[in-house]
Amino acid sequence: MASIAKVVKNSISLKLSRCEVAGRSVGYLSGGEGPTLLFIHGWAVTPYVYKVALDLAARSGNRVIAPFLPGFGPSEAFSGSWPSSSQISQWIEAFFDELGEPRPTVVAGHSLGGGISASYVSDFPGQVERLYLLSSVGGNSTPAENLTETRSALEWSLSLPLDLLSSQASYNHVISMVGTGLIQLVRDPVGLWRLSRLARNYSLHEELSQMARSNTRVVVVGAVSDKVITKDSIMHLARSASVDPVWVSGTHSWISTHPERFIEVITNFH
Repeated sequence: MASIAKVVKNSISLKLSRCEVAGRSVGYLSGGEGPTLLFIHGWAVTPYVYKVALDLAARSGNRVIAPFLPGFGPSEAFSGSWPSSSQISQWIEAFFDELGEPRPTVVAGHSLGGGISASYVSDFPGQVERLYLLSSVGGNSTPAENLTETRSALEWSLSLPLDLLSSQASYNHVISMVGTGLIQLVRDPVGLWRLSRLARNYSLHEELSQMARSNTRVVVVGAVSDKVITKDSIMHLARSASVDPVWVSGTHSWISTHPERFIEVITNFH
């Protein structure tokens, strides 16, 4: 496996490219050779925030593809409100049609990206061997226990910068993440707010219950000091998938602040 020092010393190998999906421009990072690993980023950030972790994955025998979700970075926004889970799954399928790339055998999503990833895998069963839900939304409610998230959308949103400040991230990394969030806020404040409400209320109980009976291996990962996605939420997410959760040290930003842990997870739990 390529070392962090080597990746930092050398230029990041991932390439920014663009294509069109349904007449709208979509940006994506890609690199590496091997089985296709689709990575879906979280709320208010872009794949650039995870670039070192994704580069390590690309250098470790994977074909990494990380699209910018509509309305983020160079990707044009959807017209109207954010689409349903099934519509965003269809968008991912159309994205791969345009690329002409093999469908992913591994899918990983962080935070809101975890919810989107799980919906995609559920909507297109049989093609994905492994799904990594990394500090993912989706465990906030289960029909059996009627567990609901008590924090307001504002409190949920404010927990992100508080989590970042407690992550012991470098100054440059904090500036990068805060800058990305501010750009998205200026670009589409209403859309970002609506998306935060969606993320807070995301439930994957039905999707994960279905996947528990399929051939897809689901790995639910939580960070022990996460102030955004609580331990209870991760536990309920894992219970829905009928798996034991995997715990890593760090906060909600663990993939970008400690990218080596991302490679350890996808290498040790497959």
